[in-house]
Order: sequence, then structure tokens, then C-alpha cells
Amino acid sequence: MTTNDMQVFDRSCLIYKYKWDSRKELTLVTKTTLDRTNGYEVLYFINTFFRVYNLGSMITFKRAEFLLYNHLPINIKNRSEITSWLLKYWNQDFYS
Repeated sequence: MTTNDMQVFDRSCLIYKYKWDSRKELTLVTKTTLDRTNGYEVLYFINTFFRVYNLGSMITFKRAEFLLYNHLPINIKNRSEITSWLLKYWNQDFYS
């Protein structure tokens, strides 16, 4: 898959339950933080992360969501810090 052909994931791809505050959807591009309870923000973050790092499979999508939902420390809210955390712990075995 080339960058131009990247799959964009939608809410049907998400495993976990989120709130869907459409007012927050309007500020996704300008926000520097991530509200992990808002589905629009989680989808936007993962899709942006995938575009930047040329990822695009459903398995990697589920991996990203799993890490964000279950393992990202609660004190990390800034998108750039979240990206750094994901890159650092992407291959960590959180399943055991």
C-alpha cells in the first residue's frame, strides 16, 4: 500500500467503547492533546499516526488502539508525547 492508498479506519474498526462528541470533531486538527475517551479523537490520532509511519493493516490498528486504551500512562496527554510513547513501546509484549 502506498501512502496515497492508505486505508483510513472508521468507528466500526474500534474495539473499545468511546463517547462521540461531535463538537470536539471540529477541533481535531488544531488540538495538541488527546482525549482518549472520545472516539473522534482516537480515530484521528491513530489515522494520523498511521499516515506518518506508513502503517495500515487492521492488526496494527488494533495494536495501536489496545496500547492507547490499556497501557498508555494516564499522565501522557500531549499528542507528540503519545507518539513517542507508542514508538518506544510498540514492540513491547503487553499481552502477557
